[in-house]
Amino acid sequence: MKLFPKRTGPYPYIWALLVFPQYFYNVLQTGQLTDRLIGVGAGLILLYVFRQMYWLENWNLVFHFLLGIAVLCIVALVSDPSMLFYGFLFVLMFGYADQVAQLVVGLTGLTIAFMIVSFFTEGSPFVFLRQFQFVVFLVEVIAPIAIFIFERTKRLHHQLDDANERIVALTKEQERNRFARDLHDTLGHTLTMIIMKSELAARLIERDDKKAKKELSEIEIVSREALRQARDLVSSVRDRSLSEEFEEAKHFLEEKGVSVTIDIPDRWTMLRKADESMVALAFREAVTNVVRHSAAEHCHISGMEAHGKVVLEVRDDGVGMQNKDTGGNGLNTMRERMKLIGGQAVILPEIKGTAVRFLLPQKK
Repeated sequence: MKLFPKRTGPYPYIWALLVFPQYFYNVLQTGQLTDRLIGVGAGLILLYVFRQMYWLENWNLVFHFLLGIAVLCIVALVSDPSMLFYGFLFVLMFGYADQVAQLVVGLTGLTIAFMIVSFFTEGSPFVFLRQFQFVVFLVEVIAPIAIFIFERTKRLHHQLDDANERIVALTKEQERNRFARDLHDTLGHTLTMIIMKSELAARLIERDDKKAKKELSEIEIVSREALRQARDLVSSVRDRSLSEEFEEAKHFLEEKGVSVTIDIPDRWTMLRKADESMVALAFREAVTNVVRHSAAEHCHISGMEAHGKVVLEVRDDGVGMQNKDTGGNGLNTMRERMKLIGGQAVILPEIKGTAVRFLLPQKK
């Protein structure tokens, strides 16, 4: 049987070897045999409580803490009020309580113990406030509170890390699903066309050379298109930087006959690298919509960092979103991408054209 959990290392043994011999020495210095026997018996109970508190949690931990304080209270009454000092052995472990209510109950019991000892030894429950015992009392109250706050903060950080890991996993899963859909919708259709034209060419090659050559020529064209689609899919899943996206967006829009102006900062100091790729993908979707749906002649891309937020805007002078479903045209995809990193994609009301604004709060 193990005395203490393996995760605690040698520290409980060190504490026990340092403190309990001193405790037993003190109780054996009392004058009467009865007091000595009570002190030794109480010491054995305290050893048991000390060990159990390393194994227990929740209200079982609180019960054993109160048991240890009650036993120390008896020892202090029959021996010396300063014996309450040994309570620090238990308050260190009691700081690992799970709930605020448990902490309050335990510290209330500790306060009552000090008041009882003060009442029976000094005639008033509050005399200890003006004596050295008050320093001991403060230490034994502050220590578990500090440990409780530290442990709770650590747990919250772990929960936050777990949540971030789940978000990253969800993002990767959604990207895989999107990639699978794109693969099916683009290459699947193109490869099916290649198969059909290959079968047709095979049937025509002996009967009509000209038609067969025409089909083979079309197969070459379709194959090149499949290669281009494959390259586009590969580039869509690698990490992207906004600077790369701005350059490609400018080239893409001008190639399609849309003039572009770009007004962005040289560096994005508030944008984390982990979020930049997701913002870049959402931005790409917005630029694609300008070309596909807006019939715009000009597009203005702007960005800034202000009031603790990263703001990126794509504005065109096209046909606008009037009487159109704002959930379509890839807008849901943009919103989902931004939501995954705690941001927003907003469609702004415009007299002419469409404006999409991406907002991302600064993360610490």
